[in-house]
Amino acid sequence: MADVEMLKGLIEVPQPEAALLLEAGYLFMEMGKPKDAEEVFAGVAALLPESDVPLVALGNLEFSQGHYQRALKHHQEALKVKPGSALAQAHVGEALLWLKKGDEGAGALKKAIAMEPGGAAAAFARALLDAWEQGAIGR
Repeated sequence: MADVEMLKGLIEVPQPEAALLLEAGYLFMEMGKPKDAEEVFAGVAALLPESDVPLVALGNLEFSQGHYQRALKHHQEALKVKPGSALAQAHVGEALLWLKKGDEGAGALKKAIAMEPGGAAAAFARALLDAWEQGAIGR
């Protein structure tokens, strides 16, 4: 049996169980139950205070409701927890674009791409940057 990564926080949590909790939060979000999603994400954030992932999830929840300033705040908090998070950086750029702060958002997206050029976060950031440059968003 393969070793399971244990995430350190208030207690050690097996990585698959933390992922399952986050998936439950996203499921609540998709079901139109933002309060339940927020409770799940906030609970995981409290359980794993050194992880950027639940803070990004909280930001995504706010973004999905059109609360771009609150989304930006959560993504910036995620970057404070993990300054090297290309995912959080890309979502900072996304929120800035929707806040009509195009140049700032583009800069954040370029930074996310530089942080992890071959990763999924960079692909997301490139797609957003391309859409912004073509005038499709953030103008």
